[in-house]
Amino acid sequence: MSVDKYGKEARSEVPSGRREQMIIFTVGDQEYCIPILSIKEIREFEKPTYLPHCPSYVEGAINIRGNIVTVVNLANYLGTQAEPDNERQVVIIIEDAVTRATCGLLVDSVIGITDIVLDEIQPISVDGGAAELSGLVSIGERVVRILRLDTVMARLLGDDVVSALAVVS
Repeated sequence: MSVDKYGKEARSEVPSGRREQMIIFTVGDQEYCIPILSIKEIREFEKPTYLPHCPSYVEGAINIRGNIVTVVNLANYLGTQAEPDNERQVVIIIEDAVTRATCGLLVDSVIGITDIVLDEIQPISVDGGAAELSGLVSIGERVVRILRLDTVMARLLGDDVVSALAVVS
């Protein structure tokens, strides 16, 4: 313990850095997180209405209080295997902060919420095929991937639609 010139305990202030609350969820045996402020709600998985001529990662659409929301199977989208016979699947309803566009992400389970120190996020190269990730962060002994929601939304809606919605907002 150090003491200042007045005999009082001196505190060494270590800047903690900016923090953001993230929700951690699983897709297969992998863990991902997204900012909690981008989440409108988390719902039990219900069989969506099939949408013809959509990419294989689009499960279909669900009606949430009069709003039609497209559901994306995140395992198919990311090219990984979902947990087989999983009754804990949930749909995370996300909303783009700029465009206000919404979609649902079908995930295997939600683990919890954590604070992430933004300075501790490790960037990754998009050249390696990781355009959907904004970085990696260590939480305890685990390495968690941070999902880029803007990339998911742009791919789902099309870059032109996302750009047009951003200009209107």
